[in-house]
Amino acid sequence: MTSTPANGRSPLAFGTLLTVLSVPFWLAGAAVAGTGPLPMGMPVSAFQFVLPVTVAAVLVFREEGGAGVRRLMKRTVSVAGTTRRASWATAVLLVPALLLVTYGLITLAGRPPSGSHSPLASIPLLLALYLLAALAEEAGWTGYLLRPVQERYGALGAGLVTGLIWAAWHLVAYVQAGRSAPWIAGQVLGSVAVRVLIVRLVANAGGTVLIAVVVHITINLAQSLFPGYPEQPAPALLYGLLATLTAAAMVLGTEPRTLTRTKSRAAHEPPTAAPPATPPPAVRTWRPNGP
Repeated sequence: MTSTPANGRSPLAFGTLLTVLSVPFWLAGAAVAGTGPLPMGMPVSAFQFVLPVTVAAVLVFREEGGAGVRRLMKRTVSVAGTTRRASWATAVLLVPALLLVTYGLITLAGRPPSGSHSPLASIPLLLALYLLAALAEEAGWTGYLLRPVQERYGALGAGLVTGLIWAAWHLVAYVQAGRSAPWIAGQVLGSVAVRVLIVRLVANAGGTVLIAVVVHITINLAQSLFPGYPEQPAPALLYGLLATLTAAAMVLGTEPRTLTRTKSRAAHEPPTAAPPATPPPAVRTWRPNGP
């Protein structure tokens, strides 16, 4: 990955600054016992969600000045380009559907999911918390990081690279929350796969960051309501597998460089010029024999 892509944004600087600023949060998570006010038993280090937007704002200010920071913030909350209802419906329903199938398959296997979960009455409060966290994170992941990585690796590569960075950044919080290795593996797998799908949705919505925010909210909300999700590895592993299969099915029907449908791509290509028409054969006119 080049450190400074054509548009001036630096994925290397983003990752480096994000890591450096995350260290105090990780140290606080190690020093402070308990989960604090966060759901799903997350440690206080999970408050690092404020960092992607902070890092993005610092770098954009350095690269483009205050006007660039205002454009980044405006773009993060803008609904411009989100005219495709199918993309919005997919953003809202994708992760809940994956977790609903996960719940059904585990139940059919004879072990219905059980354990702690957030009550339905807490949904309004959770939505407010997760909206704030998703806006702060996606301003970084999608608003800043996606474009320069996609310029280098294409849409599929951007989904995989950004997804791996996103998942790796959460590893310390997962360990501090006491998650098992199989649970972490499933969650990482799901995070990378869903990020590939997010890149596709953002492209379909004309680059709208807000559609990534919606998916991010549904991930946190659906997992909070899933019985025993933070405690048992099976739901996380199955969710990760289903998300990967869904992303793979999408990729197989698209152009990896752009994640657009191959048939649609062909339909938008300029038509090939038709070969010149063969002139019709000359028609001989019959004339009667003269005298």
